[in-house]
Amino acid sequence: MTGIAIVGGGPSGLSAAVYTARADRRTLVFDDGGGTTRDVDVMENVYGFPEGVTGPELVDLGQEHARKYGAEIVDEEVVRIERDGDYFVVETTESEYDVEGVILASGADYERPAIADVASYEGQGVSYCVECDAFFYRDRRVAVVGDGNYAATEALMLLDYTDDVRILTNGSELDVDDHLAGRIDEEGIPVRTDRLDRLAGEDSLSAVYTSDGDRIAVDGLFVALGTAGGTDLAEMLGIPVDGDSIVTDCDQSTAVDRVYAAGDVTGGHQQITASGGEGSRAA
Repeated sequence: MTGIAIVGGGPSGLSAAVYTARADRRTLVFDDGGGTTRDVDVMENVYGFPEGVTGPELVDLGQEHARKYGAEIVDEEVVRIERDGDYFVVETTESEYDVEGVILASGADYERPAIADVASYEGQGVSYCVECDAFFYRDRRVAVVGDGNYAATEALMLLDYTDDVRILTNGSELDVDDHLAGRIDEEGIPVRTDRLDRLAGEDSLSAVYTSDGDRIAVDGLFVALGTAGGTDLAEMLGIPVDGDSIVTDCDQSTAVDRVYAAGDVTGGHQQITASGGEGSRAA
């Protein structure tokens, strides 16, 4: 049974889920437990809560509301979405789901790594999208910056283009699910936990230097911090992004048929009430 995938369990995603579930469509809300709403202590500007409401309370109530109409909350991390004929395949760290439509509602997510000179090499060796740019690094030396499931998945995908792949955690330990850790070991992808200091190269990237002065030769550096955010997933599908926002029309549709985006990931006011409205419109 196919249905609709909603990536993000905040106000925009859960508002969308209420509408799609009420329309008798199978609704899968992918929520890995993150999101800025959960971090808010008290909000006093949300309609219907004159005494204020906390972020966790609002999310819990939204989940209860969506479940009332049959929506399923899937506590798995989405690492990739790709089109397969008339359907979309949503890949998580644990499984794959075939759906007919997608709503990206994952919130704001753009993050640069804490390495000097990163911005100056963007487009000249630094990329935020394996799906978009891996082709240009066939048989070349590449690295992925990150320490989670998203970074591991991107590194494994790069093996389709080159055998010279490594993961740089920038001072952290690699923290990934067991099956991904097994695949990293099986493929022999080296993992370096050194703290990274700066990038180097004349016209384009040629090396990453650690804080101890070690030189790691690379031609391409792919940033995959945290989890795959909305703009990352959009770029995998060929949807235009503007900085850290997904480009949408006034009805929340994107350039790809049956893919919509709502909430902070589209820019705009970044207010809970506005996000809820956009989620409803997308649904």
